[in-house]
Amino acid sequence: MRTAPCTILIVDDERDYVETLAMLLQSSGYHVLTARDGELALQVLRTHAVEVVLTDLAMPRLDGFKLLEAIRAQPRLADVLVMVVSGWGGRDTHVRCTRAGFDAFFVKPCDLRDLLWTVAAGVARQRILSPDRLPSAGVTLR
Repeated sequence: MRTAPCTILIVDDERDYVETLAMLLQSSGYHVLTARDGELALQVLRTHAVEVVLTDLAMPRLDGFKLLEAIRAQPRLADVLVMVVSGWGGRDTHVRCTRAGFDAFFVKPCDLRDLLWTVAAGVARQRILSPDRLPSAGVTLR
């Protein structure tokens, strides 16, 4: 059985970081979209089937916390995994992110193997729990 590629949205205002992370994720088989802030991310989420959002916390216009709040307020986005990848690494920030409801928390520069493993495990879990939410390409049996 093969599943459709997962679509990941990277939300960060650091262009070099976004490009590097996007290349890594694409080389690992993911479809990647990007947005430079939370407002643009919401526009992308309106028009694309995204399974994972990797967001920074500190961004212009709409930060990571407000982005999470907006995503969780939309029932059709209930299954989207929202993970933090931020330069803010203190214990207080981690606790605040956990309480806010983020699915995972990584401090830049993070171990990319851990990030890839967490994304893969999260997507696999969501696809098992919500099989009707698979991207339109669906599952093909071989």
